[in-house]
Amino acid sequence: MNQTDFKSSATSDTFWLRTAYTVIYLIVAKFLDVMLISLTLIQWLFRLTTSNNNIALGNFSYSLGIYYQQVTHYLTGCSEEKPFPFKEWPEHRGHKNPEKE
Repeated sequence: MNQTDFKSSATSDTFWLRTAYTVIYLIVAKFLDVMLISLTLIQWLFRLTTSNNNIALGNFSYSLGIYYQQVTHYLTGCSEEKPFPFKEWPEHRGHKNPEKE
């Protein structure tokens, strides 16, 4: 990278907008970490008390995992496509309950 490239990046509105989105999605990722711990604990408690997984919680967790993947891809530059709320929330697509197989 030469000085001209640096100057052009540093003065680019696109670069700074991407930087702002990156900071926002880093905060979202930290929130998702807390959600992962919470959902894991809730599912564990549900299984402890009923001997089964909560299917609705599992379906939500599956979609949340896809969302987490999208956020990670955006943050690391693997994708320029901004995740939710800039696109639809990822849908649950046929996640199977391993206990039923």
